[in-house]
Amino acid sequence: MSTRQIKLCLVGCGGIAYMHVNNLIRLKNARITGLCDVNPENIRRLKDAFPVLEKVEEFSDYKTMYKSVEADAAIILTPHTLHFNQAMDALNMGMHLLVEKPLSTRVDHARKLVEKASGENRVLMVSYQRHYEPPFRFIKTRIEAGEIGEIQFISSLLAQEWMRGTQGTWRQDPELSGGGQLMDSGSHIMDFILWSTGLKPSQVFAQMDYKDRKVDINTSLSIRFSNGALASVSILGDAPCFEEYHAIYGTKGAVLYDNGKVRVLDAEGTFSKTPLKTSFKPNNPDRNFVMSILGLETPESPGECGLRVIELTEAALESARRGEKVLL
Repeated sequence: MSTRQIKLCLVGCGGIAYMHVNNLIRLKNARITGLCDVNPENIRRLKDAFPVLEKVEEFSDYKTMYKSVEADAAIILTPHTLHFNQAMDALNMGMHLLVEKPLSTRVDHARKLVEKASGENRVLMVSYQRHYEPPFRFIKTRIEAGEIGEIQFISSLLAQEWMRGTQGTWRQDPELSGGGQLMDSGSHIMDFILWSTGLKPSQVFAQMDYKDRKVDINTSLSIRFSNGALASVSILGDAPCFEEYHAIYGTKGAVLYDNGKVRVLDAEGTFSKTPLKTSFKPNNPDRNFVMSILGLETPESPGECGLRVIELTEAALESARRGEKVLL
């Protein structure tokens, strides 16, 4: 194991920062060297929660932080529409990048980040947690192994108390969020579908309900993929509870995910004896990011995943505006 320490600075110290800091302080190969937030109280609360950060330098301007601290990498944890400039400026400073989803709110911006990181040989990752969670990794391995055959149909649902939970926050301000529930939590669902199946969408038809808000709350997507497979995706933002469900049907069987439980069926509808593997090594986006910079692992959620998601998201938003299907 390498003894080198990767120095990281955090842009944004709000709620999601706690998860990332909790992951990073457990890594011997990681050290946080800078914290930036426009609200100093966010930094103070983060330091109160993690006393190990007490002596870490604080900044209100990310550009000043980039120029002032020693950092091999930046982690972008800010409102969605701010990601591009903060990420590109970090790449221009030679840093590696881990960006909270979505990678960007525009396809052209996401593509520029992917191309820049590739050209500079920098690690660029998006914090899509499902890439690291055993049930979802298991589903991906079963599909890749050909256990359910060629995929024909996908049905996915995400339901959350998103509208109430984000009321009065930047997530319902389109100037900062770039969109509503689809751009936010829906990003994880679209990523899971694209990542686990490897399918490429060729067209999408979307309908959205804004519930008298400035951003989309509920979304229904009908997707056709280049292999002819179809998908029905429901993103519900005003549900009374959390629920996540996926059913992926192939020519030789199906794999079903129901709130953490996974079942695999053969073509006759018999449940497979294949156990859900527990041999996946514990991992998370932050650990994988640091290990990838050290050259010890390969990025599990690379920037290309973020690009594919925003391509589909942008097409869905356009479809909802136009009231017709959009080709990708």
